[in-house]
Amino acid sequence: MNTHHKTSTPSPRVRMRAALAGVLALTAALAACGGNDAGTADSMAGASAAAAAAATADSGMAGMDHSQMAGMNRTAPKDSNQAFLRMMSDHHEGLVAMSDSAMSRITGAKAGAQQMRTKQDGEQQRMMSMLSAQYSDSLMPMIMPSHQAMVDSVTRAPQGAEADRVYYRQVIAHHREGIQMTEKMLTYLTGDVRQMAEKMIAEQRREITDLERKAARP
Repeated sequence: MNTHHKTSTPSPRVRMRAALAGVLALTAALAACGGNDAGTADSMAGASAAAAAAATADSGMAGMDHSQMAGMNRTAPKDSNQAFLRMMSDHHEGLVAMSDSAMSRITGAKAGAQQMRTKQDGEQQRMMSMLSAQYSDSLMPMIMPSHQAMVDSVTRAPQGAEADRVYYRQVIAHHREGIQMTEKMLTYLTGDVRQMAEKMIAEQRREITDLERKAARP
């Protein structure tokens, strides 16, 4: 069962400083792992990819690994796959929380929202299982500040058709963000994690097309 942690939203300048500090700390930690072997090089590449995603994501710094951010007691990832699994587990937490919060507001979108929630939760559970099995990493997903804003937007929407449209628009924004983050890390992913990432991109692109059509309905 997921535990959703609501977070306060600091100013964009504070979030930017925290993000940059996190990237620097993560890069230093990975460099300290030793040598110029392939594993370290891959980890450094993953850190760079996560940093690049952070630089182009929204002000909530959704695209970076959260291991060094304030309040997160996470060690540096061992490689790009672990960084991605953590990042996307956090990302999925946002849509699970948004769908849960929308249930009391939406009407026509309710069945689709439940289906979306079930799918995201299933993918998240798989990623968390992979983290546990491959890295002995017991992850507690967090809700990113930008996603908390999405949750709040759905919660404040007038009940009924307008709430449906707000939910669709927020899911579209969430999917686009996830695709952008995943594409920036894809080059550095391997094996089952890369296959999972490619599948997520393809499926979420199809879902965006369907959601855009639904959001445009009067």
